[in-house]
Amino acid sequence: MDQEKLNKEIEEKPEKAGVYIFRDGEVPVYVGKAVDIRDRLRSYRDPRSTRIAKMVEKADSIDHRVTGDEKEALLLEANLIKKFQPKYNTRLKDSKSYPVIQFTSDKFPAIEATRDPDEEATVFGPYTSMKRVENCIKSVRDIYGITSSKCKRMESEDDPCMDYQIGLCSAPYAGRIEPEEYTKNLEEAKKVFEESPEDLIQDLKEEMKEASREKKYERAATLRDYIENLESLGGDRSFSETGLTHVLALNKALDRIGVLVMEQSTIKEKEFYRLSENAESKQDALKAFITQSYASDTLPEKIVSEVRVEDEEINAWLESEGVDYKEPEDGRERVLLDSAKSAAQRPKDTKMEDLGEILELKVERMECFDVSHTGGKDVVGSNVVFEDDKPVKSDYRKKKLKEENDDYENMYRLLKWRAQRQVHGRDERPEPDLLLIDGGEGQLDAAAEALREVGWSMPVFGIVKPDDKILGLHRNPEIPEDTGQILSAIRDEAHRFAKKYHESRRDGIEPILEEVDGLGEKKRKALMQEFTVEELKEASTEDMETVEGIGEEMAEKIDKYLEDG
Repeated sequence: MDQEKLNKEIEEKPEKAGVYIFRDGEVPVYVGKAVDIRDRLRSYRDPRSTRIAKMVEKADSIDHRVTGDEKEALLLEANLIKKFQPKYNTRLKDSKSYPVIQFTSDKFPAIEATRDPDEEATVFGPYTSMKRVENCIKSVRDIYGITSSKCKRMESEDDPCMDYQIGLCSAPYAGRIEPEEYTKNLEEAKKVFEESPEDLIQDLKEEMKEASREKKYERAATLRDYIENLESLGGDRSFSETGLTHVLALNKALDRIGVLVMEQSTIKEKEFYRLSENAESKQDALKAFITQSYASDTLPEKIVSEVRVEDEEINAWLESEGVDYKEPEDGRERVLLDSAKSAAQRPKDTKMEDLGEILELKVERMECFDVSHTGGKDVVGSNVVFEDDKPVKSDYRKKKLKEENDDYENMYRLLKWRAQRQVHGRDERPEPDLLLIDGGEGQLDAAAEALREVGWSMPVFGIVKPDDKILGLHRNPEIPEDTGQILSAIRDEAHRFAKKYHESRRDGIEPILEEVDGLGEKKRKALMQEFTVEELKEASTEDMETVEGIGEEMAEKIDKYLEDG
């Protein structure tokens, strides 16, 4: 983009908060945020680095999106970076998108929380906390009777959903409300997010007082919860005290960030996060981490980093959330910073690093897939993970597949399931650098077809016995025997994990609900003490939430698992 075109693009932009998107054709190559979009874009007349100068030269247009304020701009920037993976942004490889509230474009629009909104939906947000969003949606549904996508699937004429029975849904698909009335309620619900919930909150406070005067204490308590949910969504309320401190440090290559997690005065864990490539500066690396990683339900009370990020929007956001953000101030904090720095260092001479050099890829995390069955019966798939030459068992996943004696089709279904979870933001694990398939050309082609259909661009290879030959889609790379040991090791682990799961299903000893992500053995036992299998299939999510340890999000996961069968 030459200076004349750049100046024209700048002068067409508003003097409002929002994000701007440099595009090369239709492809986003850089996303930024600004309190004043036009003013920020003027800085690109004299780019601050060679990298940004190349970006401006390559781009041929600038798009923009206006937001309500700079905080919304910051969150939207993080979402768009996650979604588009722009070439010239510093990107956190294992970041999550921020949650938004969407009203679907169905005949009777539903309200739901998502990190991957539909193109046709009416979207509000983004917000920082999925839990706050879900609580607010539950309140709005109860007040206005707005349906959910799950209700649409379950309802038919004269047969309302379970949510109708407990007052969360007005059952429009079952004809329990006139379309005109539903539309009116829908518009009122949208106003809560389009404008401000203050009018609704005041009405609820009056109703709560009236309920208390009439000694309807249960109703008053429900209304109090709704008021708190609506107030908390805006982020004005402080988060509950967690006692958490995060200490952040970078490695020398500026491609990994070490995080020391402390609760009160106890070190709970050390972990690291990877950037898509080497950052240009510590500032860029920390900006990417803070905006793209803290898309979780709980921010720490304190963040200590080796340098403080010089970004007004980020600092204002953290301050509004009550986070104490600073550089180390005493000897103890500097010692903790050294510990975080050690977590950020890359291991030396790993076989995965050697593999990456041969394949001309950065390989620090791999996933491997295998399918196991007996004559098309009890078909299951495994998905295991290695990182820096070591298995990461907490990230293993398994999948029950359709019973069919077709290894190619089974591998296709397994990889399509994995790709859809990644693309639609349902898999919270870090994205891998490489995928490995236990199988020959047929399985590899089936896996590649699944990835293409879903739109997940990821290097994928196959490994074939007995010689553990490595197959590629376009060429078969020559892997030295010593380096190839890591591929054989992850393949053997995927085979073991799949075989174990297959045998447990075949022999009828599969633990109930074992496939549900995040549902541990203790919670499974608690559920099975409360319900029989058949009772659980008929239970509502609210029924499940009566079991200790089962929250709304987990109940929804269980319900979907049982529904998918």
